[in-house]
Order: sequence, then structure tokens, then C-alpha cells
Amino acid sequence: MAPRECPCGSGEFPEAEYDAQGIFLCYACDECRDEKLSHYRPEILHHYTQDDVDEPIEAEE
Repeated sequence: MAPRECPCGSGEFPEAEYDAQGIFLCYACDECRDEKLSHYRPEILHHYTQDDVDEPIEAEE
């Protein structure tokens, strides 16, 4: 499968972006990376724990 150009229109090829835990976030090229990653909380882009993001994984009973 041939690589596709980034849909942002830059003509560059996007790369997969991951959070600090290795979870896939999006595809982005150098031109749109900052804009796309700005939609995510900054703390997830660097080392974090559940306490840092303060989101329960399972519902509390």
C-alpha cells in the first residue's frame, strides 16, 4: 500500500502520533501536527499517571 498525502493539503506524508503511554492519537504531518495535538490535554503528551489526568477508568459504585 502506497503512503497517502496528509489530508491537511500540505503535500507531506503524515505519521502516527501517540501519547506518552503509546496509545494512538492521530495521523499528522509536520505542518498540521501542532494543530491536531492541540485538541488533546497537554499532560497526556508527556509521562502521566491516572492521578495526573484525574479520570476514573471504571464507574464508582
